Parts: sequence; structure tokens; C-alpha cells
Amino acid sequence: MKKVILFFFVVSMSFVAYGQAGTQTFALSAGAMFPMSDLGNNNLADSSSGVATTGYHIQVSYDYQFTNNFGLGVDVEFNSAKYSMKKVDKYYEGLMNDAKIEYESTEGWNMGGIYLRYYLRLPLGNKVSWDVAPLVGAMGTYSPEYKITETSIIPSQHNASSTYYRQRSKAFSFAYGADTKINFKSHQHGFFFEGRIIESKANFKEVTGTGYDGKPYNQQIKMNLLYITASMGYTYYF
Repeated sequence: MKKVILFFFVVSMSFVAYGQAGTQTFALSAGAMFPMSDLGNNNLADSSSGVATTGYHIQVSYDYQFTNNFGLGVDVEFNSAKYSMKKVDKYYEGLMNDAKIEYESTEGWNMGGIYLRYYLRLPLGNKVSWDVAPLVGAMGTYSPEYKITETSIIPSQHNASSTYYRQRSKAFSFAYGADTKINFKSHQHGFFFEGRIIESKANFKEVTGTGYDGKPYNQQIKMNLLYITASMGYTYYF
């Protein structure tokens, strides 16, 4: 992905000297967030698996267009996704287990970020244009809070149960990605369809909770946070 971002940056910079000074825009958008890599993985035996379900994405953006073909933008986004009970079910379906599984999650994944975007704008008509851009920035992430309880189903005098509990933790990390957008403009107003892919190597330095043995733990977990967003938004030109 880094090579793709570098390519977009070099190509877009080549357009700086051409065209006329453009306008400023303010945009609001919302849509869906699709977790990938560690974030969406459901392997509970791996502590770096996020078990995130499809979530929602909201974003506020400001753009300044230097020429007809090149501009700079700042995006502030927020993503939220629940800890997926369906993915937990799917994981345990593949195991031979003599236990009843119960689980609960009170807090899901929350990710907020601010990104600088260098975009190349290509006209597709009088009122339609296509943007492609690399983006770089910073991400703040809160992991979910959840607990999983196993209770033996083998008849006995005492059906022993054990609970694994994980508290919320946080991490701040560098993030990068790519963005593509189709713009439709009419005078000072417009709307757009946008797709983004963002990746970040996050280090959760203090992940705490209680293990199945009833003992507290404190560990460090490194994760590859990768997700795609698809959204629709409104633009005001001024």
C-alpha cells in the first residue's frame, strides 16, 4: 500500500503548476466500515484477533483546491464496530467442546483519526469529477470490553464454570491509506460517493483483564488495524 500512496503523491504533485486556483469545500459523510486483517479476524486463540463486525463510519472534511487538478484536504473521521457475537459462535462451532458458551460485550471498537489528503481531481464532465488520493495521519483506538464464560455440560455434582474477561484498552498510532471519490456538483452544493482503505500498526501496551484461571493479566498486544469504508456525503462549495 505504501508504494501505491507514493505513486499517487508523485502523480498529483505533477499537476500543481497547471490550471486555475480552485475553491474551498466543506463536506459531511456517513456510511459503513468493513474490518479486515487482525481487526476482523475471529481466531480467539490469537490475542491479536479483533473479532469486529461491520460498523459505521462518519466523517467531516475540509478541502482547498490549488488548481483544477490538485488540492489538499483534511479529514476527521470516526468509526465504531461491535465485538461480533456471530464470529464468536463461528469460532466455537469448529471446536469439540464439552462446555456451554456464554458471552457479553458492553463496549465495541471505536476508532477516530485525522488525516491529510493530497488529491488529484480528474473531470468526468461539466458537473462530475473523480478524486484519487493518498492519505496519512494519526489514529486513536479503543478496543472492546467483553467476557466469555464456559460452563461444563458434563453431569456432575458441581458444574464448574470459568470466565475470561478483557477490559477496554487504548492505542495511538500512525495511519495511512488511499481514497477515491466521485463528485457531483451543482452551483454551491454537491454530493459524492467515497471509498477509503486505511491501515495502522497499533500497539496496545496495557491490555488487562482476568483469565480463565481466575488470575488477572496485563499484556501487550500488537495489531494490524485494516479496514475499508464506503460512504455517501454532502459538499458545500465556497
